[in-house]
Amino acid sequence: MHKELCIDNFKCFSEQTKISLGKINICLGSNSVGKSSVVQSCILIRQIFERAKFFKDTRVKKYKIQLNDVYGLQLGDSEHIKSSKDKEDITLKLDNYEYKLKSIDGSPMEMETENRYDVLEMSGKEGIFSEYFYYLNAERTGPRNYQTIDSKTINHCGVYGENTIHLLNIRGNSRVEDEKCFNLEENKKINTLNKQVEYWMDYMIPGIEIRTDDVMDLRVSKMTLRQPALDTDFLSPYNFGFGISYVLPVILTGLIAEKGSVFLVENPEAHLHPKGQSHIGYFLAMMACAGIQIVVETHSEHVLNGIRIAALKNGIRPEDVSINFFSIKKRGEEMKHIVEKINLNNRMDLESWPEGFLDQEEEDLRTLRELRRRQIL
Repeated sequence: MHKELCIDNFKCFSEQTKISLGKINICLGSNSVGKSSVVQSCILIRQIFERAKFFKDTRVKKYKIQLNDVYGLQLGDSEHIKSSKDKEDITLKLDNYEYKLKSIDGSPMEMETENRYDVLEMSGKEGIFSEYFYYLNAERTGPRNYQTIDSKTINHCGVYGENTIHLLNIRGNSRVEDEKCFNLEENKKINTLNKQVEYWMDYMIPGIEIRTDDVMDLRVSKMTLRQPALDTDFLSPYNFGFGISYVLPVILTGLIAEKGSVFLVENPEAHLHPKGQSHIGYFLAMMACAGIQIVVETHSEHVLNGIRIAALKNGIRPEDVSINFFSIKKRGEEMKHIVEKINLNNRMDLESWPEGFLDQEEEDLRTLRELRRRQIL
């Protein structure tokens, strides 16, 4: 399991910034304060590792890294993602592995880096350097009647969830590890992937049944949905809104992810009711318990609370839950991007509450009270 990520001269991080990592990692804060940069840094490190593996039997030690269109990256020009005029290189460090990314003259959409580490040794490690790697973008595929079947072997949902239906169809009868199985109701004990997806989906969005089918002649996978309470047949996903389509790849990825791997997910709460947001937090914490290191970028206090509930209920240690709060604060005469680690005690209480951390409800209620007071006067 990775313990620390350091970022220097990348996007908003003009100075070296350290992000503590645990089994499950929550990146919280307002917009454009660096949360996505953490996810993108992990993707760049993964890409460096994949290039190193590709050239492992050669003398090539320097690699070109793509800033766009790999794992959904859209970083643009290399000069635009450097935050300090005084530094030429972007530095990314994951535990003891440090990489400096340099601009390439005449090729602004790429950067160059050098691998100084033993690729075989790296490949034997877990996390970013394991065989499997999972990432779900914030902009996932919405309701679709079908998805195109990729010609390659599929072992993940895709960056946008574009392989979800086909993957569920071909692996639906496979077994899910006991520690990942839904354990909140005694009558839900079948451990096939199909059933576990159904159980967890019902926990997020009650009363949903899923049917998938591959039409190989057309190279498409079809999905239909049903709510038995409505007494209808299976219908198009377009009749059920975005929540189902957005959360399904999160659940499926968690259930298929290999132990020792990393799962990055942006905004798992998107299009979910607050109860569903809390429950997806609970689910992700349970997947972390099962041995997957998870990095969550979220705006939802409900996701955080769901994670805390799962931790308290299932004996997750406080140090295994890493909460990093991203903000912009004044340091001297300048405004700086700051990352603050918020610790939990054994009761899963937050030990600190920085200004701006999940306090909007309190701010709104204070504003309402003040407006009402003025009306009375």
